[in-house]
Amino acid sequence: MDLTKELSILSSGTVILNKFMKYKAIIFDLDGTAIPNAPNSMPSQKLIDTVKECKDSIILCAATGRPITNAKPILEALNLSQPCIISAGTQIVDPASGEIIWEAVINDSDIQKVMNICKPFHYEVLMRNELIGEGAPAHLRKKIDGNVNVIYVMGCAESDARGMLADFSRLENITAAGVTSWTHEGVDIHITHKNATKEHAVQELLKILNVDKDEVIGAGDADNDVHLFAGVGYKVAMGNATDRLKSLADEIIDSVDEDGLASLIKEHS
Repeated sequence: MDLTKELSILSSGTVILNKFMKYKAIIFDLDGTAIPNAPNSMPSQKLIDTVKECKDSIILCAATGRPITNAKPILEALNLSQPCIISAGTQIVDPASGEIIWEAVINDSDIQKVMNICKPFHYEVLMRNELIGEGAPAHLRKKIDGNVNVIYVMGCAESDARGMLADFSRLENITAAGVTSWTHEGVDIHITHKNATKEHAVQELLKILNVDKDEVIGAGDADNDVHLFAGVGYKVAMGNATDRLKSLADEIIDSVDEDGLASLIKEHS
């Protein structure tokens, strides 16, 4: 047999075996995965019912770029009881009480560098748990106090987002990712400390849950979920996921509009 073909068959067989092994946890994104990527979206009744039915047989945790201020209604609708990752991987919270279990913040000097990159643009900059309308363009914001875990640059045009992301990539202590905006047309940029991506938060979450990486499924749809994929044993992309994320996935499931996440949870519970 041709060696390349043989290796391909072996790799495919490994994926099939992985798919049907017993996993202990599923960590899933919210926007574009648990809810449609649109303003004011909420989980479908099918997903809500599936979580209720299955959460005693498999650990279910969300991992979202949203701060607690606009993640909480979704977490409450799903009635999740296990710790969840919020604010682009900078915090782990108890979804019932809102208690912060783990957190990583951006260095004060890097906050100023980020703001300097944003100043030529009119886009609203949000920090910590701010909602739309509570922030301001960078050139209008006053001096920022410390203890900032996440910065969001909201509703950027794609060409501007590419330029800003290139500039942010030169800052060695931060990580920036562009995602499809849940409130605007265009791209939201999520900026965190370099040790506060979804990957790092997943590592901390697994310690809290006392679960090994190989026992965990990660499900997402956007390029920032590359970090989620890096922290789990089995990688699942939604049917509506980006091409990049699909290329890294072990499995591609139905889209968010087809309740792909509900089917995934049901299959592995």
